[in-house]
Amino acid sequence: MKVLGCFLILLAFGVVADTPNKPFITFKNNLEEIKLYPSTQSDIYSSNIGLDFYLNYKLIAQIDKRKAHNVLPIAANQILAENVHSSTVLVSPTKTHFLSAYEQLKQLGGVVNVQPDFAIVRRQAQIEKTPKNILKAQQVRQLHRHKCVSSYSPRRIAIIDEGMSLSEPALSTFNVLLEYDADRQQLLSKTQVTNGHGSMVANVIASNLKSQTIEQGVPAAELVTIQQASTLNSAMILAFSVSQKMQVDVINSSWTLPFVSELLANVIRDGLTEGGISYIIVSAGNHAQDACVSNKLSLIKGVTTVGALSFDGTVAPFSNYGRCVDVYAPGVFSKKEQGSNFTIHGTSSAAAWITGEVSHLLGCGLTNNEIKLNNNY
Repeated sequence: MKVLGCFLILLAFGVVADTPNKPFITFKNNLEEIKLYPSTQSDIYSSNIGLDFYLNYKLIAQIDKRKAHNVLPIAANQILAENVHSSTVLVSPTKTHFLSAYEQLKQLGGVVNVQPDFAIVRRQAQIEKTPKNILKAQQVRQLHRHKCVSSYSPRRIAIIDEGMSLSEPALSTFNVLLEYDADRQQLLSKTQVTNGHGSMVANVIASNLKSQTIEQGVPAAELVTIQQASTLNSAMILAFSVSQKMQVDVINSSWTLPFVSELLANVIRDGLTEGGISYIIVSAGNHAQDACVSNKLSLIKGVTTVGALSFDGTVAPFSNYGRCVDVYAPGVFSKKEQGSNFTIHGTSSAAAWITGEVSHLLGCGLTNNEIKLNNNY
């Protein structure tokens, strides 16, 4: 009882208080305050939005182009992306000067926003199935095929993914222009290329294009591959920026992101509105959840989000769904050829199929309005 009395007295005088942990860093994303708190794991921070963030102690700033040179005295930096008015810059202070550099950048004239460079720590996903009542109620929108109205002109496709070997004969239908690693920020050599998810996506796109009537000797498409194994924000921004600089018509990405930096979203929007990109096509995700919640890429205006269909034409039980899904396509693709035997399940396969379809339609001379692939968000 005496101990409790002493505690209450100390509490009354403010000596003891039940205060939350002080955040390591607080930044803004679309006007929302994101607070990161130290955890028991090195470089991993919990947050006030229920996600864990990995920090590499670098910073990303969007700044007025005319004032980008003012970042140089703060720390070493490089431009990740540019549009007409602003530059998106990666700033690399020493770890001990990370927070002071962040405060300096926030005060710098011309800075639109500054955030830590991060990757969302992925948690083990539980296998779920979309409730049957949602499957029945979900409106299934599919892309209608068109016939070529003019001679075919190959379009340029960028695939942003991990594991991208193009050594298979079936992929010779592509005219490969660039193989780039956004994580290492360098061109890929033959010894660094590995077979993986990106290779399967490329196979689905190639199969779709080869199923169309294309003049003999004409490549089905020009291809830019961006290897990206991490989900670091800086690497994603660079991947979309390189794709835009390569003047691609269509970008395919299979990443499913529960949180999207507004700096990345700005680069994606700029590519669609100012950068000459006709379509950015992403997979809805395989969590059997509302895509608006599970994959925030689907919320970006102009991005085409693709869900998966089962063999019977209904929404696949694993597919994300909802108003943020713009179109559905078959969610299973099998390939059995000499030297290549695999099956790819999921919205990645569906998004790859739509990528091939859209690329072909653009190559046939159809405009976006004629293709009628509407963005629902």
